[in-house]
Amino acid sequence: MRITSGSLKGRRIPFDNRKFNDADVTPSKIKEAVFSMLGEDLAGKRFLDLFAGSGQVGLEALSRGAALVVLSDRDAKRARFIGELVRQWDVAERALVLHMPAAQCLRFLEHREISFDIVFLDPPYVKEGDDTSLYRDTLAALAKHRLLAEVATVIIQHYAKNVLPEAAGGLALVKTRKYGTSALSVYGTRHG
Repeated sequence: MRITSGSLKGRRIPFDNRKFNDADVTPSKIKEAVFSMLGEDLAGKRFLDLFAGSGQVGLEALSRGAALVVLSDRDAKRARFIGELVRQWDVAERALVLHMPAAQCLRFLEHREISFDIVFLDPPYVKEGDDTSLYRDTLAALAKHRLLAEVATVIIQHYAKNVLPEAAGGLALVKTRKYGTSALSVYGTRHG
């Protein structure tokens, strides 16, 4: 897995799934789709990768110039791995790596009064059934904790057969794109 664009382009992320409790890693095709939607240049943007896993999505945002990237994962080994990579790549001044469950992370960020232009959510998901409460609840929590900028985009990676809500937490579903068994649903802030 490599960084595909920006100042860190070509750098390899040496994440070995077997050493990290078999974390689901965002496939390259889906990561490319995410950044195709967001664009090449994220200068000045604040980016939250709430279920960071290998860190590759947040690291890609850093490479594309995001002003601040918060990468959080509840797994201590994964968070430590991401933190070490951020230091090695000399981007620590624009990155905040946290080892917290999602709900605790959102409360922590609210107390720091940080809001985000872009949020990427790729929680561990079961590739069956149709329970979308985790997504709805997380969208609502982002709004409740005032973590979204006035104009914000939230991208959720999920099982393709899940049908996510049309609206939640002040956000409206803009589009859903399917990629095999996975999908990306994009939400935007609603006005008026």
